Amino acid sequence: MLRLITCQNATLLLEQQVDQPLARAVRVGLWLHLRYCPYCSRYARQTVLIAEWARTAAAVRATTGPVLPEAAKERMRQRLVAAR
Repeated sequence: MLRLITCQNATLLLEQQVDQPLARAVRVGLWLHLRYCPYCSRYARQTVLIAEWARTAAAVRATTGPVLPEAAKERMRQRLVAAR
């Protein structure tokens, strides 16, 4: 039997499915909810975009490492020189 999913449950399920697969019955219920709820449908699209951006940012960060602005590097140099 298929249970109706509230908007609150739909948003929680959308967040969960980013990290782990949902059971088939839950996926079907979520799909039905998203077909009829424009707000949760928009939230679903935003969740996918944010997850993609986060993965991209993490991949870039892993290959390039943290980047300090030149002004911050200069302040650090000055403080190291002053501490000698």
